[in-house]
Amino acid sequence: MASRVETLGVAKRLESVRLERLPPLIIDECLIDCSKELANTADMILSGRISLPHETLAMPRKKFGPRPVTISSTAARVAYAALVEHLGDSLGPKSREDGNWETFKSFAIASEAEYIVKFDIASYYEYIDHQLLAQQVLAHTLNPESTEQLRAALGSVIGGIRGLPQLLSASDHLSDTYIGKLERRLIRDGYSVLRFADDFTAACESWETANVIIERAAEYARDLGLVLSSEKTNISKRATLILAEQSEAQFINDSFEAAKIELSQVFLWGDYGEAITKADEPDDRKAMTATMWSLLHGWLDTVTNAAPEDSFRLEGHYRTFIPGALGWLRGHDQRVPERILQEIVFKHPLFLGSVCGYVSSRAESAYGLVEDPWTTIRSLTAMGRQSPWAKLWLLDTVSKTRSRPSWNYEPVMAWVDRQLEDRHEAVRAQAAWAAACHSRLSEQSVTSLYTRASPISQPALSACAAKQGTIGKGIVNSVKQDGPTMKKAYEWAEKQQGSKA
Repeated sequence: MASRVETLGVAKRLESVRLERLPPLIIDECLIDCSKELANTADMILSGRISLPHETLAMPRKKFGPRPVTISSTAARVAYAALVEHLGDSLGPKSREDGNWETFKSFAIASEAEYIVKFDIASYYEYIDHQLLAQQVLAHTLNPESTEQLRAALGSVIGGIRGLPQLLSASDHLSDTYIGKLERRLIRDGYSVLRFADDFTAACESWETANVIIERAAEYARDLGLVLSSEKTNISKRATLILAEQSEAQFINDSFEAAKIELSQVFLWGDYGEAITKADEPDDRKAMTATMWSLLHGWLDTVTNAAPEDSFRLEGHYRTFIPGALGWLRGHDQRVPERILQEIVFKHPLFLGSVCGYVSSRAESAYGLVEDPWTTIRSLTAMGRQSPWAKLWLLDTVSKTRSRPSWNYEPVMAWVDRQLEDRHEAVRAQAAWAAACHSRLSEQSVTSLYTRASPISQPALSACAAKQGTIGKGIVNSVKQDGPTMKKAYEWAEKQQGSKA
């Protein structure tokens, strides 16, 4: 294995270090033309010569509290991703390879065992021990240099002695290396086990054996400094899981067939009840559109009439199809009602990305729709339940949405102005970009933000100054001359302006 980590190749593919489940952030976008500079900085990180700062912000989970997400500098993520890519197959198999999810989902049904055990690790990424991880990497690679480079990279992407940065594919591979030891021990004990990420499924023939599997998994997890999630550890009969899977499939199929029948009745009887002797069957696309509308309204009725403590349980299959319904209805003539969009974000903050995608896509000219997106954006920015993760999605939506005469526009931009004072650096940078996209970023804001900034957002703020275009020459030069990445980020934003002229 070559000793040199090829950081330049990763720096040229910045999409590989972007944070998943977040929109493209200006802290990364502005560095597209800085491959050489990013690679040089990444090399210094891996050699231990420098360490860059990072920050942690909260992202919602599906059910149980917020998830800590680390935002590190782009160069640090380049170093981290390049090292893991360099170690490659020596780290062992990746559970998230194409097709593995389908295999994992069907494992329980295909096993023909009577009992199925399911469990995963509580707050898995947060509790991975760096020392134990380094030992496993050394055992897999037989390369002491790689473990030292890993320690250096982790110092700049997350710090501390525990945890891997989330929302990065490089962490996914390292986490497979770490948790693979638990999986192998269970298999050597003679159990039929399959894993996807930190989700485990085991098949067995008796209730007693199922409990023994859980006990051993808990013991082996403890050896890795981990614990099983009590909420997600359960034993089921395989027949019960089959019925649950069939129920979900039946739910969407029944909704689809009901929509086709309803559309057929409309076609057969016409607009005023007169009989039509010959009519075409509604096509599947129209039926699916009607199905998606039905799902959203059915979901709203369910959560509206349910007690708060029963809402999550009663949603059932509706919840599964909400993001897909929003995606399907993006280009439809009729707009999803404001109340449904607000309720989706309130009940399921993780679906904000889908709602923002729906709003942004309908504001574009591709669908030929003419509607005011600022009504929805204002309602979302006015909601009190805003994590830093949510603010990044909303600020990205504001950046992409053209200003139009609307009484909702100014309240949204006032909200953007307030985010310039957010305690999270990544949020402040994204707010500055949103403000610059609407030509309202002041020179005072640029200087104040840059004074508080670290290498995480300094290049982004340089790009914001160029995007605004009205910042004084003295301030611009003082930022551009701070380093080559600041200069190139400024020039990148200038080119963006030129391409739109």
